[in-house]
Amino acid sequence: MKHHPKPCLIGLDWGTSSFRGWLLDKEGRIMETVRADLGILKISDEGFSDVYHNQLNPWIEDHGKLPVIASGMIGSRQGWLEAPYVACPSGPEELAEQLAYVPAEGMDQPPLLAIVPGMNHWNDGVPDVMRGEETQVFGAMDEEGQREIYILPGTHSKWVVTQEGRIEDFVTFMSGELFSVLKEHSILGRLMKGDEDHQESFDRGCSQALESPFGLLSQLFSARTMGLFQQVEEEGIHSFLSGLILGSELKEAFSRFSSRKEKEFPSLKLIGEGRLVESYQRAFQLAGHDCEMVSGTPTTVGLMKMARFASII
Repeated sequence: MKHHPKPCLIGLDWGTSSFRGWLLDKEGRIMETVRADLGILKISDEGFSDVYHNQLNPWIEDHGKLPVIASGMIGSRQGWLEAPYVACPSGPEELAEQLAYVPAEGMDQPPLLAIVPGMNHWNDGVPDVMRGEETQVFGAMDEEGQREIYILPGTHSKWVVTQEGRIEDFVTFMSGELFSVLKEHSILGRLMKGDEDHQESFDRGCSQALESPFGLLSQLFSARTMGLFQQVEEEGIHSFLSGLILGSELKEAFSRFSSRKEKEFPSLKLIGEGRLVESYQRAFQLAGHDCEMVSGTPTTVGLMKMARFASII
């Protein structure tokens, strides 16, 4: 007789713009998934419980009450319940000790939800924070490995340094948001036509940023002047700007992390999917650095790790 696996945990990635859920068995395998356009910015303070029940009740009706653990902006000040920040260096065990619990409505009922803390790190006296990315990194990293850097592209991209199962350091680059603001609300967008990828223009912008002795602020205006003087086609100006910003991000990150007293630059690993990640892969090629893609669904692996450390499952 064939035995069907039974679920033991519901994992959630509840962020600013979307809600993703996974029904997981004891081995961490994904049995079912749910996704909705219901990020925290689209929900009122009173609406989190309704979204939770509407999205998860089908699983609960089929399988009974299951522990639920979530990462992401659901634990921010604008989320359902603010979870603390845990300072670097820390691993999944330390974060599991600081889970925030949304209580059930009834007495003597287990919590509705365990929320993973975010992480904070001070860079030269300036605080930096992340929520959600730490769970992806914990799911992807080699716990016994050497120093590695994980890159998570996005509106605010993160470069996260790990070693031996702990996150030691990270830095945030507002590359994605900067590109969007400049494209939509600055003079740089006036000459742009269309938004199809233009590889040659991206390569030119990225290479310019990597090779120039000047910083990003003194190069941004070239996204306009290169169009005015027909050095870049109007259809490629947005790709040129994208390359310019990503090249500047890589250049600054390489300078920051290579300043450490190490014989070799740490191995680079990229977490994500879609066009943006492909752009990062190309940028790393142009910079002459190998960068390995992380496969699978690291968020669910990270959530399982913390659920076990917290004895939720």
